[in-house]
Amino acid sequence: MHAVWHSSCALQRRGQQARVVKLTWLFNTSLFAVLLSGSSGCSSLGWFASREPQAPVVLGANPGTQDVVAAVNSNSRLIRQLQTTSASLSVPGFPGLAADLALERPQRLRIRARAPIGSQPQLDLGSNQDHFWFWVNQNPTGLAPGRSSPVYVARHQEFRRSAAPGVLPLEPRWIIEMLGVTTLDPAAGYQFSAGPEQLILRSQIASPGTPLTRQVVVHPQFGWVVQQQFDDATGTLAIANLSQFRYYPDMGVSLPRRLQIQLLPGRQEEVAFQIDVGDYMINQLIGAPSRLWQMPRLEGVPRIDLAAFQAPSQGAGYDPAGDDGVKPPAAALRPSYRGLPQLR
Repeated sequence: MHAVWHSSCALQRRGQQARVVKLTWLFNTSLFAVLLSGSSGCSSLGWFASREPQAPVVLGANPGTQDVVAAVNSNSRLIRQLQTTSASLSVPGFPGLAADLALERPQRLRIRARAPIGSQPQLDLGSNQDHFWFWVNQNPTGLAPGRSSPVYVARHQEFRRSAAPGVLPLEPRWIIEMLGVTTLDPAAGYQFSAGPEQLILRSQIASPGTPLTRQVVVHPQFGWVVQQQFDDATGTLAIANLSQFRYYPDMGVSLPRRLQIQLLPGRQEEVAFQIDVGDYMINQLIGAPSRLWQMPRLEGVPRIDLAAFQAPSQGAGYDPAGDDGVKPPAAALRPSYRGLPQLR
């Protein structure tokens, strides 16, 4: 690169040399190129700048409800699988964690985070065809050997009538929808409002127990879902803010590279975290599916069956020990769930 710079900008180089010498290799390549090209005016380095594909405008000046629904669905209908191994997960007040994310519609999900040094597992949230699970390392330093970090587990069919909403307030399929792969029912009755900078769709979702209200905020030109919010009679259950979209022209879809998630916002049990994604693989998964969608088996870590917290409502014939080795919690393991301090 210095040879190109010398040959094409020799006259300008003398005047800029003192400034260039101060730059170090700690700058990333794109920032380095921007600084050089912006300060010199040399056009020979214009190819160095990052140019991402531009997303097409999919909504007109006065879109109707069905126009917005169609735009949202068009962006996600071709996505069956999604994966990134170049993500980071951060929580206010804590160092960032290296992370990977994978999903397969309709309800397979895996989010794992690990320490950047040593790769010690710190978080595992997942869902397969039968169960969902949630685990956070409550002893990240290893200095509290007696402190338990159980894996909380529940069957999908028992989600609402178990203690599962105390750990994860939304069913995993809605978590997947919040991660940028959103599908809207064209037949749903929407309350639609349009503004200069956002389009808002509100709808009721039938669910076991308390019905949910869903609010989807859509970009007025590109049809991106930039925010989703789920509420029930108790208040807001979850909010997802999505930004830094990248367009993938081969698939014709846009995906967010920053995902800010709040579970039970404003409550004592609030969990808030941010996922930043380097890049996605679409409709392809790395690794054996049998392992990717398998509950974690961590040495010395118990599994707590959340359905057994409300034992009388268990379905008939369900063996809580099952083939997966999930045990019901003992009486001593039935505290009131108060959130995860390290993720608040």
